[in-house]
Amino acid sequence: MNIFKRFWKSLYSPADIASFRNDKIRKSIVYIIVLLFVTFLPLAYFTSVTTQNALKVGEETITNEIPDFKVTDGKLILTDDKVKNLPISIDQDQLHIYFDASGTLDKDDVDNKIASYDSAVAFLSDGIYITAAGVSQSFSYETAGISDKADLVNLYTSVESLAKYFIPIALVVLFIFMLSSAFFRVILYALFGFILSGFGRTGISFRQNWMIASYSITLAAIFTMIMEALQIIVPFGMEINMIVSMIFVFLAIRAIPPSEPTIEQ
Repeated sequence: MNIFKRFWKSLYSPADIASFRNDKIRKSIVYIIVLLFVTFLPLAYFTSVTTQNALKVGEETITNEIPDFKVTDGKLILTDDKVKNLPISIDQDQLHIYFDASGTLDKDDVDNKIASYDSAVAFLSDGIYITAAGVSQSFSYETAGISDKADLVNLYTSVESLAKYFIPIALVVLFIFMLSSAFFRVILYALFGFILSGFGRTGISFRQNWMIASYSITLAAIFTMIMEALQIIVPFGMEINMIVSMIFVFLAIRAIPPSEPTIEQ
């Protein structure tokens, strides 16, 4: 059975998943990599788009709408006497820029102000906070090499020119992280199945539980991909996916006849 048929059967048939348990391990590894790559595509797309949208703000917007400032002892200090009201909020479609030298805003406030798939750059009193497509990063002004507004403009120009290299590298790192996480979950589900099968006393080895777990993540992975594509945030999505995958493991083990001998390859 080729990988496409395995994928289709794994969406709905625990009995077929159970029948894959004696296959070679390399088949499950290839399957997990291909499955994760397909489910990664919507996230990669929206991450790339939101990052590019953030860069489109341009030097002119930063120059005209961010007030003059300096950084002293790691803290943002406003030097423009004309600005009275802080924080400043600049909205550019799905990109939001915040400037706050007063210490009123923090990272949680920024997250609460934007939609789930919007992106934001916040110049907070103690550092810079960037979030895009659910991926967030914060760093100090010293780390960014920013001591005043001129440094910020120069930094933006440098980042914009490096974006065509940075985005693919960031996506590769993100995919590796997601793939590592998927393999870790498969190990957990295999352990769950191994416990259910009496630690191998029923003739179902940990290796066979690994094979079952590898295909049991299919429905949860596709569900996650669809939600990413539709830009829908599902409350407790990770927990739901874990439960669904464990149910598939349980049903697959139940589908194995007790008297059927198992063959290790």
